[in-house]
Amino acid sequence: MENLDQNELLTAKKIVKKGLLKAAESLSFFMKEKVDINELDFHISDHIACPDKTGDNIHLLTTEVMGELPGVCYLVFSEEEADRLREVVLSAELRDSPELANEMKDAILLEVDNIISASVITEFSNILNHRIYGNVPTLKLVNPSDLDRMLKERSGADFFAINFRTQFLSSNINFSPEFVWLFDNNFLNSVKQLVRREESLMQMF
Repeated sequence: MENLDQNELLTAKKIVKKGLLKAAESLSFFMKEKVDINELDFHISDHIACPDKTGDNIHLLTTEVMGELPGVCYLVFSEEEADRLREVVLSAELRDSPELANEMKDAILLEVDNIISASVITEFSNILNHRIYGNVPTLKLVNPSDLDRMLKERSGADFFAINFRTQFLSSNINFSPEFVWLFDNNFLNSVKQLVRREESLMQMF
């Protein structure tokens, strides 16, 4: 894996945070209440840090990144976080109908994943000037060992991991999904090129 210096790491973190702030705006509309984010915990490494979730029904949402910077985005919720999200998003009418609520439960999480992943991917695309987009997300229920195995199967010498975690806050819910995003060195090189362009512009003034 190519190494990023402190300035390059800070730039990558800023891009992710900008995407998450956009995601919070979209979630506010989706959840019909104001959603903010807490401080971002952000790491880039050639080793995957498996998310700290427990239980047999960890919700693993996967979005393949297509285009000029291919990769894969994993969004991980505990069962409790997923259930609480569904409870907040579902209308009273749907909550009173177990059959309808059951039909909607996966769709809610897939839409949350789509909102968050698309927001961050869009910032990567716009700021790094590459055409990338997220494919249709999928959802699997896994236990901790399955989660660890599945993440490691997708990693390798050509990929590195971006691990980040933030807390989404609203008046009715706080949830802290964990993210594991895998990219190859093209992503890191794009960050380096962005920082060099910015430094060159600064030297002109």
